[in-house]
Amino acid sequence: MAKDGFQLREGSPDDFPALARIDGSASTDWVLNIERSVGQAEQTLEFTWRQVKPAGSRRRIDTTESQDELEVEWKRSDRLLIAEVDGVAVGCLMLAENWNKTAELTLIIVDSASRRRGIGRRFVQEADAYARERTLRGLQWEAQNDNRDAIEFALSQGFRIAGFHDALYRNDDLDQQAAADFRGIALFLTKVVR
Repeated sequence: MAKDGFQLREGSPDDFPALARIDGSASTDWVLNIERSVGQAEQTLEFTWRQVKPAGSRRRIDTTESQDELEVEWKRSDRLLIAEVDGVAVGCLMLAENWNKTAELTLIIVDSASRRRGIGRRFVQEADAYARERTLRGLQWEAQNDNRDAIEFALSQGFRIAGFHDALYRNDDLDQQAAADFRGIALFLTKVVR
């Protein structure tokens, strides 16, 4: 066992049943708001965290993956890393090399009970090493604008917001009251690899 209480190992599709049991959920009452100002010669975007209304309308973010979803991600990935504590899978990272000479974190999940132990940080370090070994120029990661923990973690690891897509996700599961706050904007985060 590593000094930080977990170990990483290479994974395979045989691990999917265990990975499907990882609780990747979180809840939030914050959303990253994107304000656009358009002038004659320029366009400005401002990103600010805003608490949703009505107060207390927390949204559960479920990033737990089914075995079928894991299979889809695996088909477009080159590497699967698994974090284990006492032989139990508590996190996974899937990586893929993209056409634009970047490494995409196609899936990164840490079990809710195992967060803040350095697993995510190690996953990003492994993604950095993966990109350097292949002489790729950077990392790409996509997160939804209501996943504050993931976004703030990515920013703390050197990622920056490079773009967004405001119609990528549907919000059919949300009640009408909260739907205006949780529109489901995809944020694209990038990091230069050195």
